[in-house]
Amino acid sequence: MKRKTSFQKNYNIMRLPKNYLIILIFALISGFGLNTVAGELVNPQLGATYVKLTNGTRTFALTLSARIDDKRVNIEDAPLMVYAMNESVKTLLGTLNTNRSGKAVLAVKPEISIPRDKEGYFTFEVEYAGNQTVNKASVSIHIQEASLDISYFEQDTSKNVQVKAFAVNDKGVTSALPGVPVEFYIKRVFCLYRFGGEKTDSTGSVTVQFPKNFHGDTTGKVILVAKILDNELYGTVETVKDYTGLKPLILEPKPKRGLGDTDAPLWMVYTLLVLLSGVWLHVLYVLSLVIRINIVGKKALKQLG
Repeated sequence: MKRKTSFQKNYNIMRLPKNYLIILIFALISGFGLNTVAGELVNPQLGATYVKLTNGTRTFALTLSARIDDKRVNIEDAPLMVYAMNESVKTLLGTLNTNRSGKAVLAVKPEISIPRDKEGYFTFEVEYAGNQTVNKASVSIHIQEASLDISYFEQDTSKNVQVKAFAVNDKGVTSALPGVPVEFYIKRVFCLYRFGGEKTDSTGSVTVQFPKNFHGDTTGKVILVAKILDNELYGTVETVKDYTGLKPLILEPKPKRGLGDTDAPLWMVYTLLVLLSGVWLHVLYVLSLVIRINIVGKKALKQLG
């Protein structure tokens, strides 16, 4: 039995059908592509918003998402860590997981001590450690402590709302914040009604006129809200206060309508009387015809008998 030479083996391979060669080449290319994609990590986008509430509570609204195949995808159940730091200390404020929308909110109570840097600023850092498919990410917030004080007063016939914006250093010393935009709102049931917005003057104060002919609740009270919105130095700062002395809202009982109501317009009453009178006249006319037919019938029977 003769052995095949190497030339004959190569020749037999080349004689394979073209379909097998195409499948082999496609498999090699696909395997290489899969290995390349599997080795790449998705780069997420981490967002953080700082809000200081009236009672001093600091809230961090966090979002984590990524762009996959040109589509925005929210990353669910991702652990996010929020730190407060300065030149020498890094304190963990809290760890929380994102929800289905890729969002999470951390509230830091005012009694929790937060370190400042040498310039008196707060520095917060949000970190995501990543996993096997998503790369790690971090974002920093560098802000100065700010507060708002809201009051109201009447001058002549107008009602005015005044807000003072000031900063407080680590020693408790306050300083005015000039040139800061402040927005004014009235809290409604499902939204905020904006009625003004101005920048603070050199003393950190801003005054706007309360809208005229605006009613309060049944006791004449509304809730005023003043905000510094998404400021580069102070973040979002808000304060809330009750405003009394407005015209109370009078709730009138809804009238019950019925057939016997007498508070309808006169033209409607007269129209109804005419229509009902016409109906009853027709009924009486029909009854009179029935009675007449009965009498005539009886007379006819007597004559026949």
